[in-house]
Amino acid sequence: MLAGVANIDAGIETERMSGAVDDALIENGNSWGERQEVLENLSGAVAEELDRRARIMKAAYPFTITPGSALSYQPSKTGVYEFCLAAARNPTGALDGFPSTSAIFEWIARDVLASFLGDGARGFRAGAPSCPVENRGNSARETFLALHKQCGEFRWCPETGFPDEPTFKHLRDAGLDIVVWKPWQDGRLGHFFAIGQCACGKNDVDANKGRALSLKRLGIWLRPMCHAAPMRCFFVAHHIPNTLHLYEISKDAGVVFDRARMVLAAESSADRVKSHEGIDYHQMAKMYADPLVVQSVLVQPR
Repeated sequence: MLAGVANIDAGIETERMSGAVDDALIENGNSWGERQEVLENLSGAVAEELDRRARIMKAAYPFTITPGSALSYQPSKTGVYEFCLAAARNPTGALDGFPSTSAIFEWIARDVLASFLGDGARGFRAGAPSCPVENRGNSARETFLALHKQCGEFRWCPETGFPDEPTFKHLRDAGLDIVVWKPWQDGRLGHFFAIGQCACGKNDVDANKGRALSLKRLGIWLRPMCHAAPMRCFFVAHHIPNTLHLYEISKDAGVVFDRARMVLAAESSADRVKSHEGIDYHQMAKMYADPLVVQSVLVQPR
């Protein structure tokens, strides 16, 4: 992405660095010819996976495989793919004067989900910590009061025995990162709600992470949470290539939006995912893609 073009063989560089490729090459004293065969098989697997992703994402995939076994990059319309790729590589990224990787990813997830639900859908980021531009306070209580003011539901009312104002240490965000709803035109409550949890780290792409968003736990602090049970969603910056794994996570986490699905939704309605916070996703992707190149990117903090 940063160079504009890369040889497909570069896809096994991570495995080389981790030692996975080296282990395969030296297994049982492999000869030179056997080592070459291992590398060719790995390279072929990378090319096959890239082709599969291109078929899934179609025009939304910002890469093309050229006849010379190279991957050529053309910027996407929204920058969502690029930022998700950067977040997957640098999930805990944070730079002075800029929102963190996780906060930006949650904004993107919010807008992608709102776009997916269609005209009239509204969204709110509830993830912690808050950013100054959101103007919703720092505590969970302040966050949910701000959400209630916007949607009329998610009423803050802790169960007996639980503090009305829990500290940030004891309650960050109750596992809830985004809330998206579609209001009824008649002005009454009982809106359609979708709530989501977001994950950037590779180790977060599993069912355990998906279970962290618990309606039962939210019900301790929000009474009533909403009149109709919300739909649970799970957003991951990574692409999930194993279809069975995708279905497995869905059973625990709800509707799964991996990188491919987020990009397909974003690119199909680019105007709806333009950042409300004034973030240039292409620019931020370059900054967070690799900490080593941050110093070479000239950009003014917003």
